[in-house]
This record gives sequence, C-alpha cells and structure tokens, in this order.
Amino acid sequence: MFATLEGEAVTWRGIGTGSFQEAGAVRYVGCLSFTTASTKLARLNKIAGVFEFNVDAAGNTQTKTWEWK
Repeated sequence: MFATLEGEAVTWRGIGTGSFQEAGAVRYVGCLSFTTASTKLARLNKIAGVFEFNVDAAGNTQTKTWEWK
C-alpha cells in the first residue's frame, strides 16, 4: 500500500521473479496492478506497471517503476 501526503491510498499487487547477484545482492523484476478509491488517483486503476527492485550487498534498496504502455 502507498499513501500520498494528503492521505489518498493506493494498493498494489505484483508478480515477478528474483535472482541473486554478486556479493549477496538481489534483483527482482515484474509487473504491478493498482487499486484505489481515490478520484484524484483513479487513473491508476486502468494501468499496469513494470518494476525493477534491487538490493545491494549492504542492504540498500532501489526501486524503479514504469507505466506499461
């Protein structure tokens, strides 16, 4: 679940795969769907997202998400 500073909430569901990288790092990639009751964010109900999620050997994370067009 994500929430804006104004309190508007979005839930997401994802499916993907992960793999171990060098030195204990991990990489996940996959697809997301979104659900929200917010009128301001309603566009998210009609899109799919793709993501990359990386965790380095020190435990630092980085996430990138794109709209699949």
